[in-house]
Amino acid sequence: MKSIEIFKTNVSGKRNARYLIGEMNALFPNHKISINLNDSDKVLRIENRKGPVKTKEIMQLLERRNFRCEVLNY
Repeated sequence: MKSIEIFKTNVSGKRNARYLIGEMNALFPNHKISINLNDSDKVLRIENRKGPVKTKEIMQLLERRNFRCEVLNY
């Protein structure tokens, strides 16, 4: 079962985005992860083709790195 979550963040800069994506890829290897820095909401999009996205864990990871993160309803 494939699932997708979209988050509003305050991630800024390519360096921060690459770091976070790398960390999330290591922790969540079945997920496809991207951050759109050009969007005003700095959208983090996560897709898991093999099950549910671990929303709580992802939000906690970003918050531990001092970034805001909230689920966007789409």
